[in-house]
Amino acid sequence: MTEITKIVLTGGPCGGKTTAVSFLHEQLSSYGVDVFEVNEQATSLKRSGKTPESMGSYEFHSLLFSNQLAEENAAFEQAERSEKSKAVVICDRGLLDSRAYAGAADFTKYSAVYGLNEAKIRNRYDAVFHMVTAADGAEEHYNLTSNETRGEDLAKARELDEEILSLWVGTEHLRIIDNRGSFTDKLNRLLLEILAVLGIPEPLEIERKFLIEYPDLDLLRNVKTCRRIPITQAYLTTPDEGRFRVRKRGEGTEALYIKTIKHKINDLKRIEIEDYISEEEYKSYLANKECVEGIISKDRYCIAWHGEYFELDVYPFWNDRATLEIELLDEDQKYELPDFIGLVRDVSTEKEYRNKYLAVVYGKYYF
Repeated sequence: MTEITKIVLTGGPCGGKTTAVSFLHEQLSSYGVDVFEVNEQATSLKRSGKTPESMGSYEFHSLLFSNQLAEENAAFEQAERSEKSKAVVICDRGLLDSRAYAGAADFTKYSAVYGLNEAKIRNRYDAVFHMVTAADGAEEHYNLTSNETRGEDLAKARELDEEILSLWVGTEHLRIIDNRGSFTDKLNRLLLEILAVLGIPEPLEIERKFLIEYPDLDLLRNVKTCRRIPITQAYLTTPDEGRFRVRKRGEGTEALYIKTIKHKINDLKRIEIEDYISEEEYKSYLANKECVEGIISKDRYCIAWHGEYFELDVYPFWNDRATLEIELLDEDQKYELPDFIGLVRDVSTEKEYRNKYLAVVYGKYYF
């Protein structure tokens, strides 16, 4: 059975997305991955003479959304017919990108035609890679000539870049690929991040966890690149499947359900295998209470900050502390914590702050 991974390359104008698609196709194919592409739709429409000015903004963006959705669905179906063990669908921009150009009201209207909304779209893909515009950190390489449909100046490009990033914050796996070093360096960092998502050479999870002071929730709500996601997760052991975790991520009809199996390598490094499950499967697992070892709920604040992606968890049983996590490519990777975080200490190796331990200790709150 083919393992299919759906990814988005997003970001402001002139971030290198289109070049990256060709680069990734060649590189990933060399690893034996079947690669399927979904090209950017806006440029194709504008080159054919269809523009917001000639059609009207709503009509243009509605058509763009419709075309992209059809192209993505066709690529997903192609990937399902792959005979290789791994397949990846690379989307040059995702469905949510048009929200930054069309505005909230129009986007809500035309996405609803297809039964979609912002939250469902964030959960549509397995990983999102934000390629920062050259207008932020590589200004000398920002130009309007590589794409004749591009018209944003430096300031507008940076504004769009932040707006697009803020829309994708909250997705399960978001990585920010900035302009440090050369463009070749940027492409190679992107490749390493995507290989990690694909589990090549193996599906490792490397995390740092910090105990922090209870955060200023009003401040978090006012950070543009921060989004709250409610989470409930349970740890189970069953005779047939052994130990695993099931998670509900989100609320109501927008919730996502995930089953996770982890194998520990050391205190920082684990092999992690995740699969989406249905709401019915999730409820069935929780109903088997004699197999539930612990359950926990929390509010997760996903934060994009200075090129990093953090997950800040606030728990209902603490009013004086919280935890902050960052996922890394390797154990020695450098990072900088947000300046509004009150760090207490690194608890990456302390079992008392692992979610499973908390779920067992505080699980009585949920039964």
